[in-house]
Amino acid sequence: MSRARTKAVTTVFAVFVVSASFAGGVGAQSSDGVTLTVTVVDEGGNPLSDASLSATWDGGGPVNRTTAGNGKAFVDVAEGADVTVRVDHPHYVRNQPYVVENASGGDVTIEVARAGRATVTVAGAEGPLDNAIVRMFHDGQPVINERTAADGRFTTPEIERGNYTLVTFKEGYLRNRTTLTVDGQVDERTTIRQESVLVTFSVSDDHFDPPRAVTNANVTVPGVADVTTQGTGTVSVSMPVNDVYEVTVTKPGYDSVTERLSVRESETALNATIQRTPAIGVRADNDRVVVGEPVRVTVTDEYGAPVANASVSRAGTSIGETDEDGVLSVPIESAGNVTITAESEGRTAETTVEGVGSGGASTATAAGTATDSSTGTPTETSGGFGPGFGVAGALVAVLVGALAARRRGE
Repeated sequence: MSRARTKAVTTVFAVFVVSASFAGGVGAQSSDGVTLTVTVVDEGGNPLSDASLSATWDGGGPVNRTTAGNGKAFVDVAEGADVTVRVDHPHYVRNQPYVVENASGGDVTIEVARAGRATVTVAGAEGPLDNAIVRMFHDGQPVINERTAADGRFTTPEIERGNYTLVTFKEGYLRNRTTLTVDGQVDERTTIRQESVLVTFSVSDDHFDPPRAVTNANVTVPGVADVTTQGTGTVSVSMPVNDVYEVTVTKPGYDSVTERLSVRESETALNATIQRTPAIGVRADNDRVVVGEPVRVTVTDEYGAPVANASVSRAGTSIGETDEDGVLSVPIESAGNVTITAESEGRTAETTVEGVGSGGASTATAAGTATDSSTGTPTETSGGFGPGFGVAGALVAVLVGALAARRRGE
């Protein structure tokens, strides 16, 4: 190979190597990615080196980079993604991650602040309170939402220096709101006090339009209240503030309901609705029916409305279905107690009627009377005129006696 050809080949290979190195180096991007040029600065706008960056997005990352002396780093991300960039630095901090929406490349400047800490102690009338809530907001954004330890204290992680809105409270206690300036390591003590507010419970049956008040409904709040609604379907209870409660409403014949109720620092109310437990009932027009005659039965739901197409059986034998008025005639074919059963949508009900003979007595009674008369024993009447002497005979005897007395008088 000639010297010229060798030089040309070498030049082409060098260009290929340089191109490949550039494609895989800083600032490179794939066909579906873009490069963010991220600059980290302090509150004065001064660039910061040695800031660790971690970029993530839905389905991608993390991409980790460290800023150079000029405060910059190149971060490759998916094009069009919403990218969250977190910053970590030995002396600076950022309370909230930085979000790049619909990433398309270009320059991104992220500001951080000097780090500080705050130790907050929450106390009540009885002293430091454990499990009290500590919330801190910076520029309207939530930064801290934690609870105190057994000694009533909570110490924040490193947060930005500056002014914070500090809110402390606990279930059953009023909120304490104040401004806290974090300019290094600071300590703050707040005092909160117990309080209750009036809560009114209203219970109604929304089967009706408009809903109707339900009296004598039981309202239970575990550990707080167990009360009963009055004539208006309401009842009021004093309950501790700033807590969330499970409220259960029950009444015999109704399905129970459980509602969540948040009680803050002013009077509030809970409107609960219940409905009767689905059921059917069956009733007969008569308790006693002459054998061979039908009895009319009516099937209704839990609210007394007619149930159409309910299956009706007599002593286990199917008779038919109710009409649109919930009515069906059931023949009574035997003496004694007869059970009539109705069924609809898996719910059943039954009633009992008594079959009696045509003389108004059951077959057993009629049979007993016939047996007694067959012995030939005469039946005594209450008049005491002797065997077989009926009312007509007695009347004739009286008339004859009167006539004889008249003749003797003549």
